[in-house]
Amino acid sequence: MYAIILAGGKGERLRPLTADRPKPMVEILGVPVLEYQLRWLKKHGITGIVISCGYRHEAIRDYFGDGEDWGLQIDYAIEDEPLGRGGGIKNALAKVRVKDSSEEVVATNGDILTSFDLSEALEAHRRAGALATVWWSPWLALTGW
Repeated sequence: MYAIILAGGKGERLRPLTADRPKPMVEILGVPVLEYQLRWLKKHGITGIVISCGYRHEAIRDYFGDGEDWGLQIDYAIEDEPLGRGGGIKNALAKVRVKDSSEEVVATNGDILTSFDLSEALEAHRRAGALATVWWSPWLALTGW
């Protein structure tokens, strides 16, 4: 299963922490937020990741590479200019390598920390036979930067 992580923002409200790195690479307890997120996605069965990134994207690619060291397959959809959420997802979908069109693809923001039970949400999505499922939580929104 694949996930698209939106990691293209400049994080201007976090200056000077983001002067030399994109917002998802800001560290908490010495670990980039994006690393916590990759571990969370892997825990819930995600094996392929496409990171949609722009601003200082080299910092993300240099840190995570192709994902082999993380037990993941990571690819990058580089935005030459900011595309916004919808544009970032559309751009990244071209890099997603699913087996067939029925395979789910999770899309998430790269600057959140969560313990949300993604496996439970995916199971509810499957039971409903939904084309798309959007979940939102005030707590998750507050954890964003």
